[in-house]
Amino acid sequence: MSEITSYIQTLELPEAPTRGAETRGPPPDFTGAHQAVTVGSQMAEFSNTVPQSIRPMISNALLLGQLAADKATSGSPDSAAYFAAFNSVMKKIGWQVTSSGLTQQTISDQNAELHKAIIPIVTAIFGPGAAASSIIIAVLKGLQSMDQDAPWITVFQRKSTKVRAANFGLSYIDSGAGGGATLNAAYFALQASNNLTQVLFFKFHSSDGTMKSGQCQMSLSPQTIATSEDALQQKVGPFILGNIINISI
Repeated sequence: MSEITSYIQTLELPEAPTRGAETRGPPPDFTGAHQAVTVGSQMAEFSNTVPQSIRPMISNALLLGQLAADKATSGSPDSAAYFAAFNSVMKKIGWQVTSSGLTQQTISDQNAELHKAIIPIVTAIFGPGAAASSIIIAVLKGLQSMDQDAPWITVFQRKSTKVRAANFGLSYIDSGAGGGATLNAAYFALQASNNLTQVLFFKFHSSDGTMKSGQCQMSLSPQTIATSEDALQQKVGPFILGNIINISI
């Protein structure tokens, strides 16, 4: 048994949902085309160069990192601790974290809407080439005209909110060397003065709170994919239906 497989099998996660408790919507449908899915409190976008065969494994890895970070930082208001725990798990399951950071972000315009305020940040982190055709950025730009009760929005809001705080990520995945993958992610931590019910639709007022934003770049080798694929599927299998949802716009 490899060190990665052993780590995945023994990693502490929240209690698995009971049968039927987290079965909203159909199982995720991964294709070989340009597509995006909600993975818990992240939106993950795959370029059309990412092979269909490795997309479930990547999504499962992102879900594992979130579940483990939730477990490790349960009850902690420190957003930096959550993102540090997430990155630590990703490193231990074979992802190479090439850069990361989290800084406090000031929203300059009173009454600014969150989904609009984060677009320039996401654009810069994804890079101009990816951002130009990004599904996630199109989602952010079109949120006000969308159904706020759509299944993937509901899952995203529910998974990212902790009373007056929200931690969430927006990731762009591209192909990597030799059949691997690369990931550019924008992370956000929102602290509000009132309980959050609609994260992406949040509007900043003068005393509403603060937002921290950060970025992370990771790479994944084909060897790691082969080593961890089965163990990841077994570990997060009970959580998939309630957390991984296709995004349609």
